[in-house]
Amino acid sequence: MASHGTLRVMGVVIAAVFLFAVDAQAQIPPVTACTSAGIGSVSLVTDDHPPVAATILSVSTATAGTGASAVPYCLVKVMIPTAINIWVGLPMANKWNGRLQSLGGGGYAGSVGAPTAAVAGGYVGITTDTGHTGGSGSFGMLYPRSGSTPGAPNVPLQIDFAYRSEHLMAVIGKQLTRAFYGQGPVYSYWNGCSTGGRQGLRMAQDYPEDYDGILAGAPAIHWDRFQAEQIWPQVVQYRDNGGVIPTAKKQLATNAAIAACDADDGVEDGVLDDPRACTFDAMSLLCPRGVNDTTCLTATEASAINKIWRGATNERGNKKLWYGQTRGTDLNGLGGANPFGIAVAQPRFWVYFDPTWDWHILGYDNYEAFFNDTVRMVGPIMASDNPDLSRFRDHGGKLVIWHGFADQLITPEGSIDYYDAVVKTLGGGYVHTKEFARLFMAPGVAHCGGGAGPQIQNQFGAVVDWVEHGIAPETILASRPITLPDGSVRTRTRPLCAYPDVAVWTEQVSSDDAASFVCERGRDHYPHGKRQGQLGPYQPATGPDAEAQASAISSGQPPVGD
Repeated sequence: MASHGTLRVMGVVIAAVFLFAVDAQAQIPPVTACTSAGIGSVSLVTDDHPPVAATILSVSTATAGTGASAVPYCLVKVMIPTAINIWVGLPMANKWNGRLQSLGGGGYAGSVGAPTAAVAGGYVGITTDTGHTGGSGSFGMLYPRSGSTPGAPNVPLQIDFAYRSEHLMAVIGKQLTRAFYGQGPVYSYWNGCSTGGRQGLRMAQDYPEDYDGILAGAPAIHWDRFQAEQIWPQVVQYRDNGGVIPTAKKQLATNAAIAACDADDGVEDGVLDDPRACTFDAMSLLCPRGVNDTTCLTATEASAINKIWRGATNERGNKKLWYGQTRGTDLNGLGGANPFGIAVAQPRFWVYFDPTWDWHILGYDNYEAFFNDTVRMVGPIMASDNPDLSRFRDHGGKLVIWHGFADQLITPEGSIDYYDAVVKTLGGGYVHTKEFARLFMAPGVAHCGGGAGPQIQNQFGAVVDWVEHGIAPETILASRPITLPDGSVRTRTRPLCAYPDVAVWTEQVSSDDAASFVCERGRDHYPHGKRQGQLGPYQPATGPDAEAQASAISSGQPPVGD
């Protein structure tokens, strides 16, 4: 594999269209009936210490998909103390393809649905609510502070959400698979984005033998840091501008940044291939004296937008705490009329245990303390950023991470930061890490999809192909329909190159054709600044196990919440 210089991708792009397709007609029939007396009578047990018995709540039949592609399946609903719900869909009528696929959640999860997306492809599909009901995040608090009496975290439910429930998806899912078909899955996969991406990486870090292949999109790793940063756009608008900047003015700045930097990648298409290279200054949009409309910015608006792009800092502005929004990203995602819900829920229920905590108390003088409070209280259980994937690598696992470069909720540089940290931790440079783990950045793509850029295609198929056929993805195809000046529509395709490579147009044919691009070494940060102390080193878990680590979390109230 060529990791430096130029890599021609024409043949790879064509091959991407024909990635291995899972055979939904694998002819593996059940050996147990889909009834309460059949699969419903199976004894299930966790691998906790000591083991915990799981309860099968119900067994029913259902169908995933429609018409000729419909897959009948057996839905088994399982409860594991304290309150983890896991639903397992087992294809019937000889539709099982011999594989298992766990589906990740989003946000704080808190609900569970039938795993139809996986089952429709012939997989045993698994979902979970991660051990609580509702997505408010309040489950993280055992009881609130009252006067001078500090509140406390609900550590068991935090652990269930962080990693235990996801691990038990594999444990219980494989037990039910063996009981229903008389054999276990040949291959097991994780598929998730956002929280689901974090969950997948956490499994690679802590339970490397659970899954053979993991797809982690826009992973919500660095959960403590990036969520502390999510309130930063509100803080800088409030402190610099006295309130939220109008949407039209934020869009003005975004469009101006794209226009200023669009040609830097060789193709003017309204998308920044690597927005990190764009240094457009919002101050260039200042209104003339006596003017304040949507065609320009006031000094306070420009100041706030520049700080949103830069990211959270200390009071003096000379220490970067976490990455900001990339230029070209929708600034309303975190900087809209109301704060992003999780950005407020985490301080209230995971840091200060005060449901009345008000983000307006934050300013430049105390934001760094707030950031550090969050890292201290949330990080030990939730960060999910351990870069040591050696056990997953040695197990033979394959990992594909992808992230939109215009993600409006989870800053994409966090994924680059993590991948670079994996490279540094395992040694041998990118070429060795690429043997089992690859990162693909998607220009112009928003959180888990959407945005102005070509959309990533068949990324899960790339994982399957790598695991089962040893075909490592040099590129993953991205595409989107575009309307031409004459009103006709055609499809724009681009190759997404494995980081740190980027797609470069050869000018041989249309820039709307993926075959006219090559992969060349782009901008990387190896060794990355965060691991060199710029943003603080990774702190591995301490103590003999995660529960011991979690119990060390202080329940006292840090000063910012007072």
